[in-house]
Amino acid sequence: MKKLFLLGTALTLLPVAAFAESSRASVDVDLHASTLGFGLGLAMPVTENISGRLSFSKFNYAFQTTSGQTKYDAELQLGSVAALADWHLFSGITHLTAGLIYNNNEFVMTATPVNGSININGTPYTGTLNTNVTFNKVAPYLGLGWSGRASKTGLSFKSDFGVMFQGTPKSTLTATGAAAAATADIAAAQAQLDADMANFKLYPVVSVGLGYAF
Repeated sequence: MKKLFLLGTALTLLPVAAFAESSRASVDVDLHASTLGFGLGLAMPVTENISGRLSFSKFNYAFQTTSGQTKYDAELQLGSVAALADWHLFSGITHLTAGLIYNNNEFVMTATPVNGSININGTPYTGTLNTNVTFNKVAPYLGLGWSGRASKTGLSFKSDFGVMFQGTPKSTLTATGAAAAATADIAAAQAQLDADMANFKLYPVVSVGLGYAF
């Protein structure tokens, strides 16, 4: 999958590199906030209406919650690199986008007993339960947006709305203490979690930012 992402990046940037030798070439740098995190984008024109774009995004959000006698320490870890191509329709600000995203998003959570035990598949155990959820590392992306063309200099507002095809989420459950011996209940809990997440194959991407082409 990593080879697929690298190939997509190369196909995006090779024509950009060739066009960069022209006197018409410019570079568009942007700062953005999105459902993939906060990040930096770099775009260069391929033609007057088509540009190649690399986008880097990252954000971590940690939180705690308590349910019954169990405390949950969780963290959403967002991290991605996107290799995209933008096609501006009719030489305007509306663009269609397609590409690949190296998806390093991850969700981790640890359940610990507040007083007594934690519940795994309906059975109480002492110890902790660790949950890790990951996604396909390389995910196709399709979207629609509005922005100035990278081939034209100046400041522009940027927005993107699209979908990352991240595949079915995959979970891993591990336990410590007496709960570590509960292999059957852990397997059942993991199977139930995977079933609950089976429909989350698509990840909505909404991004807004400011860029400058020079």
